[in-house]
Amino acid sequence: MPYWWEGVDLPDPMGERPSASVDVAVVGGGYTGLGAALELARRGRSVAVLDSGGIARGASSRNGGMVHPGVKHDLATLLTQARGRRRFDDTLAAYDGLVDLIAECGIDCDFAPTGHLELAHHARQVEGLRWAAAAYAQVGQAASFIGRDDLGDEIGSERFFGGLAVEHSGAVHPAKLAAGIAQAAVSAGASLHPGTSVLGLERRGAGHAVRTTKGEVAAGEVIVATNGTTDSSLVPWLGRRVLPIGSFIIATEPIGPEVAAGISPKGRMFFDTKNFLHYWRLSPDGTRVLFGGRTSFSPTTLEAARDALYGALVQVHPALAGVRVARAWGGQVALTVDRMPHIGRHEASGALYAMGYCGTGVAASVHFGRCLGRWLCDDGELPSFALDRWRPVPAPARVRGLLPVAGWWYRALDALGR
Repeated sequence: MPYWWEGVDLPDPMGERPSASVDVAVVGGGYTGLGAALELARRGRSVAVLDSGGIARGASSRNGGMVHPGVKHDLATLLTQARGRRRFDDTLAAYDGLVDLIAECGIDCDFAPTGHLELAHHARQVEGLRWAAAAYAQVGQAASFIGRDDLGDEIGSERFFGGLAVEHSGAVHPAKLAAGIAQAAVSAGASLHPGTSVLGLERRGAGHAVRTTKGEVAAGEVIVATNGTTDSSLVPWLGRRVLPIGSFIIATEPIGPEVAAGISPKGRMFFDTKNFLHYWRLSPDGTRVLFGGRTSFSPTTLEAARDALYGALVQVHPALAGVRVARAWGGQVALTVDRMPHIGRHEASGALYAMGYCGTGVAASVHFGRCLGRWLCDDGELPSFALDRWRPVPAPARVRGLLPVAGWWYRALDALGR
């Protein structure tokens, strides 16, 4: 069980049968689906959230709880791209909007404006962090490059060659956040239906027929918000455009306050510059280290991922050698070819979608869902990502036996600092 689930009141896993007819059916009960349901219900639309598992029991309550503007591309690169500044501004709105939503709804999710520290795992990555610091200054955001000799004020590790401290970002307890948004959606009038698998979707008149394991639902609109659990059975076009990849996290046993302060003097969120990146932080109460990453493109076991992450943790923080791993868990993130999230409508099926957050979706996923909900009510525009052409994942990347080759390639790039 994920560490985040302890003591958190997630929605009941046993859902009731959905209404036979709703204005909007939302497939997927994570941050995106719940954000859409909240906005739709607030505007008087009837909305049913359908999830084959438990509401908010996927990546939305399993992630590292790091929330920040930006996408998978570094900011300096993003700003060179078409609509790059608009894209960044959209992600800035996502972060600020989430902070406002937490305050507005009184969601107790341990939000803290900690800032984050991106760490150069190789000397070749240092110059890129300098460029990124300049890019943040260009868009008026507080960030600073930190040389190797000065990193001790930020992190208790000598493994890195430099860092980029970004102030406008923070930390949340992801399961408490998901539970809070779910409760806000229910209070606004949305209905949540865990344990309800969607078996088929077809256009019928001006709306859609949504076939589920608990009966058929007639819906005026359908939003597909499945992200890392997207497959080709419901809307094949979407299934061909995301690649689900496992990401894993470990939580240590409790450590003393002096050890915790030595590891993270400022309580930052940490991640490195690798393709196979690691990300880590202290728990909200400061008693544990949570350390995560994508350990392989190959199928793996939770035990193997746990051991690999523990080995990496001790390499970064030798002071934690001998500290036990108390919890280990995993989840699915959704990668896209361009490493960008996508939002819009698939014309052939009529389904709306928002997904492909590439592991950086805590703020963006809530925001994209809320934008879809408002847009369906003629209130606001979709983010600029809706203008992007969305290329499918190449067929070889879907061949299970070839994925390890891609993994070896990215590990080689990491070793070379590329």
